[in-house]
Amino acid sequence: MVDGWLNDPVVNALHEDLGRQFRVLPREQQLTELVPELENAQARYDHLAGTVAGAPADDPRRFRLITMGDQVKSIRARINELSGSVQCRRCAE
Repeated sequence: MVDGWLNDPVVNALHEDLGRQFRVLPREQQLTELVPELENAQARYDHLAGTVAGAPADDPRRFRLITMGDQVKSIRARINELSGSVQCRRCAE
């Protein structure tokens, strides 16, 4: 069911639309929203990483962890792109 939703062309188009709308916001506004989002995403990643640390290699939560890690990296990259320098302690990790 989740795969169907994630692969739905309408959902994908809406997601791309939101991304374009966000990217036209002023740089300062984007940073204001992205820095706390990065900190929250990193905290969620760290929590899940601790939870699955002793889990088997084929535990489905590990795949979620990889996806969450990619999300953290993309937020960090966007912050660095906007600022040209590190804006928060999590950005440098």
